[in-house]
Amino acid sequence: MNTQSSVLRGLVVAWILIVLLVTAPIMVQDRTDDDKIWASFTAWIRTNPEKISLRIYEEKLTQDGLPQDEIKWHIETIRRLFEEHPAKSTEFTYDRIFSKPLTGDPEKDGFTSTPSVFMKESTKDLPPGRALDVGAGQGRNAVWLAQQGWDVTAIDISGAGLAAASVNAKKVGISITTVKTTYQDFDFGTERWDLIVMILSWAPVSDPAFVAWLNASLRPGGVLVFEHVLATEKQSFPGNVHALPPNALLSHFKDFHIQKYEEGVWLGDWGGPPAELVRMIAKRKREKRKDEPAENI
Repeated sequence: MNTQSSVLRGLVVAWILIVLLVTAPIMVQDRTDDDKIWASFTAWIRTNPEKISLRIYEEKLTQDGLPQDEIKWHIETIRRLFEEHPAKSTEFTYDRIFSKPLTGDPEKDGFTSTPSVFMKESTKDLPPGRALDVGAGQGRNAVWLAQQGWDVTAIDISGAGLAAASVNAKKVGISITTVKTTYQDFDFGTERWDLIVMILSWAPVSDPAFVAWLNASLRPGGVLVFEHVLATEKQSFPGNVHALPPNALLSHFKDFHIQKYEEGVWLGDWGGPPAELVRMIAKRKREKRKDEPAENI
């Protein structure tokens, strides 16, 4: 009986190994095909920023001579990737925006190319150190910080935006580090940053784990500068924008020392019209020294 059981177990193990060996290359191939299809699609977007749709892309593949069944596979794969990975939708949107030639008019470009006034005002008295620009786009804030002497790392999901950021930095004779990543995949590190800038970054700050990453990554006394849109009765946004209900930010950052907090209607960095925004300067708490006033922590 024991011998038979051993033989049976051996056959089961052998069968599992065979299945894994056969299917593993297929799974790897599927992921490889997904990457190739997405890379081809985004490369086409960058060369055709004005007219973008899956229908037009399907016509392009037809002109390239691809068989109809393969074209159908490409289009279905792209749709699936959008559904399975919402970040790809954000990447798609901003690669398209940042691939357009700039006119200097925020209403036409969809964003401003000048640094955030709130960010400049919030950091003007800080001694330069290591700074992280979260959702850096084309680097308007990262480049300005580097010009003030900061060692800047700029992260964004848009490769087109970061490529422009590097070019913009070189134009003024400075350098920044760029990292193409999602917020979930980026290693924020531990006590790594003296400053974190989050200006319209679409970051999931309602997630306690994400805010804990931010807190841990700041050095004691490090500063976080935040500005984003509010979700109110007058204005609403898609979920991936992570717009915040009024006063919600205060509870999300309860473990920080809030140095400044305000909600109001201001002209957005995208050039208008005025919108309901929240602005905050928060500081990572540090251990209180003996006889030190609590407000200094």
